[in-house]
Amino acid sequence: MSEHPADSPTVPPVKKKRHGCLKGCLIFVGLFVVVIVGNALVTGFRDSEANILKNYQPTEIIADIALKDTFTDKGKAMLYRTKPEFVGGEAFRAACASDGIEGLACTNTQKTTFLQIDDPEFSDHKYSAAAHEMLHVAYHKLTDTEKTQVNALLDQEQPKHKDDYHLAGILDMLKQKKSGDTETMYSELHSKFGVEYADLIPGLEEHYKLYFTDRSEVVRLYQEGGFNSRVRRIDQLNQEGLALETKINTLDSALRSLQAAGVANEDVDAFNAKVNQINSLIRQYNAKAAESQKLFAEVETFYRYFNPNYKSPAAKTEQ
Repeated sequence: MSEHPADSPTVPPVKKKRHGCLKGCLIFVGLFVVVIVGNALVTGFRDSEANILKNYQPTEIIADIALKDTFTDKGKAMLYRTKPEFVGGEAFRAACASDGIEGLACTNTQKTTFLQIDDPEFSDHKYSAAAHEMLHVAYHKLTDTEKTQVNALLDQEQPKHKDDYHLAGILDMLKQKKSGDTETMYSELHSKFGVEYADLIPGLEEHYKLYFTDRSEVVRLYQEGGFNSRVRRIDQLNQEGLALETKINTLDSALRSLQAAGVANEDVDAFNAKVNQINSLIRQYNAKAAESQKLFAEVETFYRYFNPNYKSPAAKTEQ
């Protein structure tokens, strides 16, 4: 891995930059980020919500999830009807392999399976994963008319997030793996907007009140979770790094042009000021690269819980 350490010396005129891992690793993380996708659910849930709430006895961990995710009775019934279970890595991979997308939970043939993670750094991810899966079940339970109405609301909400690097990466991945499956796409949007985003359009906020008594708490659990907070920060670093890279390249081109034309004595101070400016930008860039690499190493630890064969990507550098 070729790196440009944050404390590396800078020498004017600025030489061609090697940006280390920021651009390569951040883009990779943005596209690789774990997707929680509910598998195709078997149609025809027969038990009424009242019967489910009366007869199902949640385990302590499931009851805790329902409480902290502020599930309404309807939300609880949606999760409970799939007999949720936490299992170890091998059992999880066997249950969820048909997704074709590595994840932390899946709902398949009326069964929701969660990956058991005891690491205190990441164990809180169960709250977001459960809310996400519950909303997959809820979407599947909608009538065709209700789906049409909800899909229209999701279409209205989506343009608000056109610059969201994380959401765009997830949707691109789904388009590749679930080509032509519009129901899966809408179901994923239904789960992601409900769990990850505050301040949705009024129609969607009203819809999610069917399942949560306080959706803002669900969003908080997602944003502050050990896994999601890291991924969101990496996405932010990627955007900031790209902006810095544009500034660096613009200044670099200007300096090269001035050098090629010859710098007059009276312009030396101005030239050196630009050199100092570009070196400052490079230090900022490398600081973000270092933070990105640290966070990515922590996220890789998380990946290995569900994929023990995971291998780190090779860093991409600019030549």
